[in-house]
Amino acid sequence: MEYNVIRLDAAASSEHLQALEEVKDFRTTDLGRGGKDRWTYRLLPESALDAELWRRSNAHSSRFVDSITFQPCAAHSSPNQDRYSIEEWDMHSGIWRFSAIYDGHCGLDTVNFVHGKLPNMIRTSLGALLNKSQSSALAPELVSETISYAIQHLDNSIRADLFDLLPCDQLESMSDFEFHCLIKQQSCRWATISAQCTQGSTIILALSDPQKRNLWVANLGDSQAVIVQKEADWTGAILNSLHNCDNPAEFQRILREHPGERECIWDNRVIGYLAPTRAVGDTWLKVPSIYTHRAFGKHNPNCISLPLLAEYATRILSPPYVSNVPDMYHLTLDGSRDTFLILCSDGLLDLYGSSREHSSAQVLANKWAKIVGLSARHGDAGNLAFRLLRDAIGGSDAALASQNLTLEMDEKWLDDVTILVQRLMG
Repeated sequence: MEYNVIRLDAAASSEHLQALEEVKDFRTTDLGRGGKDRWTYRLLPESALDAELWRRSNAHSSRFVDSITFQPCAAHSSPNQDRYSIEEWDMHSGIWRFSAIYDGHCGLDTVNFVHGKLPNMIRTSLGALLNKSQSSALAPELVSETISYAIQHLDNSIRADLFDLLPCDQLESMSDFEFHCLIKQQSCRWATISAQCTQGSTIILALSDPQKRNLWVANLGDSQAVIVQKEADWTGAILNSLHNCDNPAEFQRILREHPGERECIWDNRVIGYLAPTRAVGDTWLKVPSIYTHRAFGKHNPNCISLPLLAEYATRILSPPYVSNVPDMYHLTLDGSRDTFLILCSDGLLDLYGSSREHSSAQVLANKWAKIVGLSARHGDAGNLAFRLLRDAIGGSDAALASQNLTLEMDEKWLDDVTILVQRLMG
């Protein structure tokens, strides 16, 4: 047998140097997981780090808010599920300022629904309240009730659409064939309803009045609000508690609402599945389990795997398990002090991990306050939300920042991060 022999010339020294030059900035990491797996990232110089982060962070500045929303993983495989709103509402009493972050999970349908509907619902309800009172000096509790009702009404509308299409008693009595025919006839409607029912969104929002005397903050989920003020030093005050099972009050609330159900919280998640304990959507955790058994599992291709879904459904005994009632906070602002408000999705908290340097939420809040306050004092402060993101992805640790930006990995390695920094006073 004859073989064809291919002869390759040895690479020239210049080619060796070029090859080495192309890979000299690449590093590998195990992401702190241990084991043999390694992932590649590119070590960037400081100037390139800032430029690359700016390119990926969708940074914007309006008259009163700096914003970023960040997800370094390829958009086609892991799209950013955070959304945000920044609006000014010109009503008869003056300009009201509204800002909000909606952190979606399990898909884009519910978070897009909330983003598209909620601001106008609150604006319309607030306008009606102002017209009724004929005064801009509204009682703070009335505004709080208006915001809370709008959030609950929006969530209830998802459930109402489900019950309108599939009343519970009808679902219990219909055959599989009848159910299949109904879903086929109402395929477009069912696609919308089923997606919104099996996805969810948290909300954190802020509203300030024209006189800048009052600030309202609403929280539904695990995003964070921090007020920043200048006293002897720049300090941050945490405004809201987080709605997850790490919060003892939320943990005990769920246990009280579902006595005797040892799996209502499992693995520190609602029925073992969901991290936030309050959200818009996640309707399958708010309705009888027959909807999960018969409808969502078999007729929602974007839902979780059937075996897991069946297991979770056995734990749905006394819904709802996820609340749609936000915590409301009202602050009277001091016009004599420089004041900022930071809103952020939980992805910003996650970036700091379990670092001892940031061992508590209060330590982080004070760190953010110093970054925002000191940056704002300089004429070239730029985008304050970007300054917070730059610190969170690694700060002065160029290797960590580069890893967070350039990791070569198919799955999403960072949660979505959205930050709004609002100038309230000063």
